[in-house]
Amino acid sequence: MTLVLLVAFLVLLLLDIPVVFCMLIASLAALLFNGDSPLLIGLEMSRAMASFYPFIAVPFFILAGDLMNEGGLSQRITDFMRALVGHRRGGMAMVTTLSSQMFGAVSGASSATCAAIGSVMIPVMERQGYSRPFATALAACSGTTGALIPPSLMLLVYGVISNTSIEKVFLGGVLPGIMLGVGLMVVSYFFARKHNVPVADKVTRVELFKSAQAAIFAIMLVLIIFGGILGGVFTATEAAAVAVVYALLVGGLVYRRLTLRNLPRIFIGSARTAAVLCFLTCAAVLFATVLALGHVPQTLAESLLSGCGKLVAAAGSELDPQTFAMLRKILVLLVVNLSLLLIGMFVDGGPALLIVVPVLLPVAKEIGVDPVHFGVIVVCNLIIGLVTPPVGTTLFVASGVGGVKMSAMIPHVLRFLGMMIAVLILVTFVPAISLWLPSFLD
Repeated sequence: MTLVLLVAFLVLLLLDIPVVFCMLIASLAALLFNGDSPLLIGLEMSRAMASFYPFIAVPFFILAGDLMNEGGLSQRITDFMRALVGHRRGGMAMVTTLSSQMFGAVSGASSATCAAIGSVMIPVMERQGYSRPFATALAACSGTTGALIPPSLMLLVYGVISNTSIEKVFLGGVLPGIMLGVGLMVVSYFFARKHNVPVADKVTRVELFKSAQAAIFAIMLVLIIFGGILGGVFTATEAAAVAVVYALLVGGLVYRRLTLRNLPRIFIGSARTAAVLCFLTCAAVLFATVLALGHVPQTLAESLLSGCGKLVAAAGSELDPQTFAMLRKILVLLVVNLSLLLIGMFVDGGPALLIVVPVLLPVAKEIGVDPVHFGVIVVCNLIIGLVTPPVGTTLFVASGVGGVKMSAMIPHVLRFLGMMIAVLILVTFVPAISLWLPSFLD
């Protein structure tokens, strides 16, 4: 059964069939081979997902992001960040990163963030003195950081398929997301200083106040979601519904960009996006179920732990049990990170998340890694994959938005990847970074 599943999956993947259909067809073939009813099991998986309360947050957050996009938030957020830090050395690059993080916290999607902020900031950065390839590379890398700031769709999906508290997973991504943003701004600062990029004029206090006033409702949404979850006012699912209502009121009554005429188009677009994600998640859950029936996660966990244990034992035969366990944990985490980085280079973030979590989560639990911490590690790896060739989704989006060839962007992307990997290592081996904020919910 397991052999049929894996062989069918790999063959279909090599035939360049979309990952979701690879998972679905391979699962059905394995179930048929095992003599089970694939139709009944598939329907049961879909029914279970449809009745899983936290999963309702997925379509709501998608709708909230689309409503805020149509409401003109990207421009207002960018204007405020430009007034706030645009006059500093490397200021326009910092504006791009901060705007991406703020907008990513609203939309929850990396590609949408990259497109929205990149289309505004890449021309502005070029006029300020940055090279267009550098500006495009920064927009690509900054666009991924929002995937760790709540409401993150990747963290939400991780919480669903791993049966982990969505609220804790959301809060776990906040500090790592901020660290990634700061890291990108540090790289941008030294680049601007080295190339003597001109500094923009400082805005007046009146202009700063006006830009803050225009962006206040966008900032308030982030604070409402974050503060509501942290304060226990509502769950992540309820926060998604609150975000939709808030976006409707602000976009319709305050910014007046949402009208009854364009709402049907927005709802239909959100429904399509949500349907694709729901279909993908259901296929991944079915795939994970068949993997579990074949004892693949357990076998992989035992093999990985055994192999790492033998390597540690060979390095020092007289280690006490506590030191042995610590060294084995470090080695396993290094192997897991390298595997995830490699997978992220060839598989898009969403499908990769759905494939690897059911397989690697038992390994993490076996070595004592908290599921919230592990979720942040996985998402950190996969968002690095979003800007890593050959399958870097955000990289391709930025290339299209900026009108820059991939080959021209890569040298600048490598600057940022070094910093992103450094943050990943810190997040991996310092659990408190991911677990401090979630501890307030205990």
